[in-house]
Amino acid sequence: MALMACMAMACGASKTSVDSPEATQLQEAGQGFSTGVVTTDHVAEGCAVLVQVDGVKNVFLIPIGMEDRFKRDGLKLRFKYRPSRASIGECRKGQAAILEEITVAPAKTGQVMEVK
Repeated sequence: MALMACMAMACGASKTSVDSPEATQLQEAGQGFSTGVVTTDHVAEGCAVLVQVDGVKNVFLIPIGMEDRFKRDGLKLRFKYRPSRASIGECRKGQAAILEEITVAPAKTGQVMEVK
């Protein structure tokens, strides 16, 4: 039992919470919006699609109910999010979150555009 508790703490130690002070501060600075990049680099770990939040080390979101048009590797997104308690299956890399008001953000400019 103690071994399992140690393993659980070790696994969780490498990721930052979606409601950490750093993540919250970035959201407040962006008027509730965050940016991040879609990644499929962790498929072998059971994570089909993750969104790596910009500006905060090791914050990965497991998007719940996100439209397929946004699930392209390398796509830069601008969005609001809130943590979710939805089942995330095998993926332990990120935290389940509901992304809202999603738009595609060009990588080099501050402009926002929509994907159809």
